[in-house]
Amino acid sequence: MASQLSIEQRHPELFTSDKNIDRQHGIRTVPMEVMNLGFPRTGTMSLQNAFNILGLTCYHSIQFFSNPKDCVAWNAAQDAKFLGKGDIFTRREWDALLGSFSAVSADPPAIAFAKDLVDVYPEAKVVLVERNIDSWYSSFNAAVIIPMWSPLLNFLGDFDPWIIGPVRDCHYRWVRGWWKVNSKKEMQEKARDMYREHYAQVRRIVPKERLLEYKLGDAWEPLCEFLGKPILDVLFPKVNDQDHMDEHLRIIAVRSMKNGLMNVGRYATPVIAVGLGWWIWRKF
Repeated sequence: MASQLSIEQRHPELFTSDKNIDRQHGIRTVPMEVMNLGFPRTGTMSLQNAFNILGLTCYHSIQFFSNPKDCVAWNAAQDAKFLGKGDIFTRREWDALLGSFSAVSADPPAIAFAKDLVDVYPEAKVVLVERNIDSWYSSFNAAVIIPMWSPLLNFLGDFDPWIIGPVRDCHYRWVRGWWKVNSKKEMQEKARDMYREHYAQVRRIVPKERLLEYKLGDAWEPLCEFLGKPILDVLFPKVNDQDHMDEHLRIIAVRSMKNGLMNVGRYATPVIAVGLGWWIWRKF
């Protein structure tokens, strides 16, 4: 099925015009019902799709690419939490950021705020997906750590200050603030401990009646029963495997190059025009 979809259908968030939504001044318009607090690369995007199918509009950091302004709000939350700059987010600020969503599937940087979100939204249920740590690490290293420290993608962040730059800078805050690392090697060495500590914390702070330990292969039944929804007779979404992620990164690189060339053109055109005018004046 996936192979029959167009590239735009496989990655709709990368082909959506900038929504230009300011999430620092929003309000809550729907109740927060459920939060998936599994670590990145444990099916966060599949759960996002599943929540959406169930009618629970779900936030995931993939939103950054269709609304780069989100990075501003997340940067404010991270600066307050990790650097002591500004006020720690209360329910008011979280509602401003997440108020139009009734679900969250925590990817970077949201995963760093698991306890904050559990405390702020005590009415919300929590889903937890855990993978075998070795298979998880292999996926996380390939899809998150290596690209994050890639010289090419870091260059593209400078080259494209509209989308890739803000997304990169937001993720760097996450790494340096929550992980407290400054290199690929440090992140790789710390990854398994971060993974174990995160799951231990979620199980410690979430009451059992609010928590579903979910396995992606279990499809709809346990998830729908937990959320009080009718069990669906459709395929459970499965997205963002390594091939999907590799394609995703290639699209980002191409899009970033196009944006960067536009940026260069914006400054180069006046220089070329002045130079051409000077040459014509001297020549004639």
